[in-house]
Amino acid sequence: MSQPDTDNKEPYLGLIILLIIVAAIWAISGFILYPHSGRGTFGDMFGAANALFSGLAFASLIYTIFLQRRELSLQRTELSLTRAELEGQKLQLSAQNDVLRIQNFENTFFQLLKLHNDIINSIDLAGSNGVTTRGRDCFNSFFRRLKNKYIAHARENQNIDLRETALAAYSKFYNELQSEIGHYFITLYNIIKFVHDSDIPNKKFYTNLVRAQLSTQELLLLFYNCASINGSEKFKPLIEEYALLKMLPPSHLLSPDEHISMYSKNAFGYK
Repeated sequence: MSQPDTDNKEPYLGLIILLIIVAAIWAISGFILYPHSGRGTFGDMFGAANALFSGLAFASLIYTIFLQRRELSLQRTELSLTRAELEGQKLQLSAQNDVLRIQNFENTFFQLLKLHNDIINSIDLAGSNGVTTRGRDCFNSFFRRLKNKYIAHARENQNIDLRETALAAYSKFYNELQSEIGHYFITLYNIIKFVHDSDIPNKKFYTNLVRAQLSTQELLLLFYNCASINGSEKFKPLIEEYALLKMLPPSHLLSPDEHISMYSKNAFGYK
């Protein structure tokens, strides 16, 4: 606790020692030179005094310069420490901003995912036997309807390419069930686009979470929806970039050999 007091006294102690040295040199030089001066004149006494005061002033000037250099050195050290502290605070603030940014993103992301699940749970289909199918089970029925339309269209138009047959069949299917599945695909697209447009790292982690929610029948409908005019321009590139069809068994397609080429290999997780 006494160290600061010692540091404060050091400059004054040094000055006193320096003044004593100057006075001693003046006295010794006067003692040595005095016998040879013939006692001089009265004015020579003032000249000696002037020499003393000049020496003391010069010594004080030198010591002042020394103290200023020391003060500047301490200021530079303090500025360096302050700069390091500010840099640390800047890094800490940047880390906090990154955490807050990810938290805000995830809050929105999971709200969108919940909205998508709510849309799925709200889907219902009344069967001819009086039984109502709800939720994800409806996609089994959806895909059966699409398959039936594909088979019927292929029989009626045997000369048409099977890819064109699939797109024509899906167009009829979508027009009939747009009120049931339109919001489903729009919401799914917006979730993937939200992740794609964000500046968070590891975007595939979040798109993989979305993909994990999709059943095989949902993936099949997604395949044909985005190959059609409904999603080929905007949604299909995202499917290929984030490999959203990775869990889709190609053998489940309406015509595996002909239809799988509708997408690049990236869509299925192949590089």
